[in-house]
Amino acid sequence: LYLKENSEMTVVMDYHSSEGTGTAAIQTKIHAEKNAKLKLIQIERLGEGFDCMNDIGAYCEDGAGVELVQLIIGGKNVYMGAETTLAGKESDFTAAIGYQGTGENRLDMNYNAVHEGKKTTSSMTANGVLRDHAKKLFRGTIDFKKGAKGAKGDELEDVLLLDDGVQNQTIPLILCAEEDVEGSHGATIGELDEETLFYFESRGIDKETAEDIMTHGKFEMLYRHIGDEQTQKLVEAQLAEVMADDRKEL
Repeated sequence: LYLKENSEMTVVMDYHSSEGTGTAAIQTKIHAEKNAKLKLIQIERLGEGFDCMNDIGAYCEDGAGVELVQLIIGGKNVYMGAETTLAGKESDFTAAIGYQGTGENRLDMNYNAVHEGKKTTSSMTANGVLRDHAKKLFRGTIDFKKGAKGAKGDELEDVLLLDDGVQNQTIPLILCAEEDVEGSHGATIGELDEETLFYFESRGIDKETAEDIMTHGKFEMLYRHIGDEQTQKLVEAQLAEVMADDRKEL
């Protein structure tokens, strides 16, 4: 994806498959010239027998910006990664990621914001739900290079664990070779507490339904970033199907 100076582009990539097994491998390269803006939406809703490898590399000149929205609700073994080089002054990278891991699924994610230019900014947020025996690894790196004066970067992950058999790893990292920068990271990892469950039960909502409501809520906040009603409906239908299949297995 090559964006000329002052241009804007929105790209939606929808990875979908029928039942069966297979492999999906996707690489996306991005070059954004001065003041160019890209909104990239990737939706991974492959079948339970599919492996997915998804790689993104981006380079931003002065004032350029890349907004990445990713929804991960399918696949068996999923590997997602993105590295954005903020080379130009006041260039910007934002990533909003939503994911659900069920069954024996494995999800491995690695995101890297490389700050080279002055007053560059990055923000990476991830919201996810893990069920059954799913495994998830999230790495988020903010790398402040020498010369990136006034740069700011932050990352935050919120993970909801719905079963004792899940495995969750969250690895935030800030690298700094410049003094005049601001970086922050954080993670919230936990289960549905008794107070929350009591709130739902007092309104006639059982635990399984409460978990589905919380799962849907994780993704609902990302739906508004899609900007395409038809695509949003496809995602909602796929998420409902995945949750229904998960309940059948139980």
